[in-house]
Amino acid sequence: MSRKQPQEQLSEAEQKYRTLVEQIPGVVYVSPINDTTKVAYISPQLQQLLGIAPEDSNFGFFNSWLDYTHPEDRDRLWQAVNATIATGEPLSIEYRMIRRDGRIIWVRNQANLVLDTDGQTQVLQGLLFDISDRKQVEAALQESEARSRAILEDQTELIARGLPDGTFTFVNEAYCRFFGLERDIIIGQHYKPVVFEEDQERVFSLVNSISLENPVITIENRVVACQGVRWTQWIVRGIFDDQGAIVELQSVGRDITDRKLVEQALSENEQKFRAIFNQTIQFIGLLQPNGIVLEANQTALDFAGINREEVVGKRFWEAKWWTNSLNTQEQLKTAIAAAANGESIRYEIDIVGRDGQAIAIDFSLRPILDETGRVTLLISEGRDITEYKVALQERHKAEEALRSSQDFLQKVANTVPHILYLFDLLKGTSIYLNEKSVTILGYSPEEFCNADPQWLMNCFHPDDRYLCYNLPTRFVNLQDNEVLSTEYRFRHKNGEWRWLNTREVVFARDPNGSPTQILGSVEDINTRKQVEAMLRQQAEGERLITKITQHIRQSLNLEEVLNTTVNSIRQCLGSDSVAIYQLQSDGSGNFAAESVSDNYPQRLELTMHPFSLNRDFSDYYQGLPKVFHDIQESNFSADLFELLQLYQIKAAIIVPILNGEHLWGLLIAHQCGAPRYWQAFEVNLLQQLASQVAIAIHQSVLYQQVQAANEELQRLATLDGLTQIANRRRFDQYLEAEWQRLKREQLSLSLILLDVDFFKLYNDTYGHLGGDDCLRQLASALKNIVKRPADLVARYGGEEFAIILPNTEIQGAIYVAQTIGQAIRDLAIPHAQSRVCDRVTVSLGVVSIVPNSEISPPDLINAADKALYVAKQQGRDRVHAVCVVIPS
Repeated sequence: MSRKQPQEQLSEAEQKYRTLVEQIPGVVYVSPINDTTKVAYISPQLQQLLGIAPEDSNFGFFNSWLDYTHPEDRDRLWQAVNATIATGEPLSIEYRMIRRDGRIIWVRNQANLVLDTDGQTQVLQGLLFDISDRKQVEAALQESEARSRAILEDQTELIARGLPDGTFTFVNEAYCRFFGLERDIIIGQHYKPVVFEEDQERVFSLVNSISLENPVITIENRVVACQGVRWTQWIVRGIFDDQGAIVELQSVGRDITDRKLVEQALSENEQKFRAIFNQTIQFIGLLQPNGIVLEANQTALDFAGINREEVVGKRFWEAKWWTNSLNTQEQLKTAIAAAANGESIRYEIDIVGRDGQAIAIDFSLRPILDETGRVTLLISEGRDITEYKVALQERHKAEEALRSSQDFLQKVANTVPHILYLFDLLKGTSIYLNEKSVTILGYSPEEFCNADPQWLMNCFHPDDRYLCYNLPTRFVNLQDNEVLSTEYRFRHKNGEWRWLNTREVVFARDPNGSPTQILGSVEDINTRKQVEAMLRQQAEGERLITKITQHIRQSLNLEEVLNTTVNSIRQCLGSDSVAIYQLQSDGSGNFAAESVSDNYPQRLELTMHPFSLNRDFSDYYQGLPKVFHDIQESNFSADLFELLQLYQIKAAIIVPILNGEHLWGLLIAHQCGAPRYWQAFEVNLLQQLASQVAIAIHQSVLYQQVQAANEELQRLATLDGLTQIANRRRFDQYLEAEWQRLKREQLSLSLILLDVDFFKLYNDTYGHLGGDDCLRQLASALKNIVKRPADLVARYGGEEFAIILPNTEIQGAIYVAQTIGQAIRDLAIPHAQSRVCDRVTVSLGVVSIVPNSEISPPDLINAADKALYVAKQQGRDRVHAVCVVIPS
């Protein structure tokens, strides 16, 4: 093969080089840095990048290149090129360029300063490639970050981020408000100053414990906030790098001061109940259904001579209360098993004390059931009845010896603090009672002994009357000296129901061994029962406060909170009616919520409450309640008393609901069936719940204010401040939305851009205030013409306006544009310096299209802008329209 000439080889190498360069996905160029020489080279990719053929370009000197650079980026590009020329450092810059079709793109320009082939001329040799897609992604990421930051700022929780050493890098607005500090003061500082001094060591220790194995911790601690020392709860999360090293701490906190106060109150109540528990004269224990001891009161521990640790957590029959025989242990196990199945157990048990003496214990087990009827707890009660049994035995002996002496027996019997009686099962009447029947029940012994069985039965409470049915059968299986203990309600002579505890034994039997007479003692336990009921009601009230407090924190629905409150209070107090009455400034009002029993009517439709007729609310403003045990004994006016009778109100508690210093309304509990003596804790319960209702009201008002503020901010964000029509932001959002809708429906979308002719001259002549007034008049005229709900009039910028006309073809849009032009001329706003008319006129560009995937909303705007430009070129004060058609 013959060897090619050097010139041919050089030409072939150059051709291969050009072919290789033209495969690069960017524009390769070699350009002189001055205008002394021609361009060395620019690759054909220029056509794809800028829509310019290389042969039509003239980029020999960089000024020509700048003509295609976005005006806002030209100075920056020129400075970068000069820096490369001065220092010899490589050029690397990102900027915008304008294609021949007007579209703006982002490019990256990388070049080096080298010598040309002549060895003397300096040229830039570089690569230019399109980075628009990447820039769009960056913009989207920035927008996403902005949205995320806005979400963090809008949170009510206290949100903070920081470095591992505790230095803040970010806090949200709620955090700044809570601590009363400016963001600039917090950022870069350590969190130590806001932590209460006594809690700092614990907080630092917990934060330092965060690791990959323990990435999230929860801390409850006190802080120094703008309102003083507050309790807060923080969830702190560690963020780790790939090597497992912590790089950031993220914290979310909330104010739990109110919860802490409630917990403190509950703790104080628990101490009170524990004091009662430990000071009672009976032995009391709490057991699991399986017999495990949960608690024992101090009376039981002292009696047994042991400490709490020796019994708690052990099975009851195995604990070292005393020396138990195997038989006694089995008896206890059997009793506990029966109680775990829901039976109430009571019997006497004989044990041997630590001193070796025999002790008789009156022992009982009572099951506690949950709402489903399942036994969850056993209460054991006991008392030392050794002395009582000895006394009873001695008394039996004395009675046997002195039975013939009725007078002596009566004297002895009357010294006993209980009612003693002898009941004949065959006759169904009492044959003997001591004088205590008068003290305890108001009836004389003679009244009992002369009463018929039906009268005696009617004295029992209806729920307890079953005790009188088949009376002899209750004692058939009762052994001698075996005590049958019964609690029931009996009507006092004054009509009140009294709780009694009867202990009965078989006194006499017939020859067949069947019981014929019963000896019993009756103890008045009404006070004890009332205390137990009050304790249960107090516990229920505290549970209710916690429930309603939690409900308020979880719900912004004020109506739901109020209804829950009145229903829960009525169930807790057992009252006939509970209502929340909202007051107006003139003293009138309405029932905001009410809960009534089935026997009484609803009053929600009424606008007046009897207790609102008295206009003296001074006590209510001080937060003081009013308590009426018996309406009949109260000093009311005749009109008010008549209204209370109409409402069937016999007793009431009225508690004010204060929202700050404003008397919002009244929380009222009614008793309608009969007068009622309200307990202090019941009044206190209503006061606490009124405070919670006030919190719910305040919370609801704040929520409504925030909603209104957000709606106003949304409106202002899309409104032009000068003309009070849509702004550019609203225009862009609406155009995009209508574009997508009409693209799906394949219907026409028209756009009108209009510009005030020679508006700069107008401002120069009449001043900027006059120019602003002119724009307001034009905006008003546009709104009067464009009235369809779907159409949008917007201020596009400066003196330029835009009208979006959905579902409108080109002829309809031209008609609207011509109407606008004529209406603005009819305004007759003087414009002495106008070159087309002595009054203000406008030029309008109209474009119409059926949206599709080939073009975008910016293309529609560009087409309208070009139509507007043509209208101006043709002499202004006119309409120029185009219909964009996409070739198939």
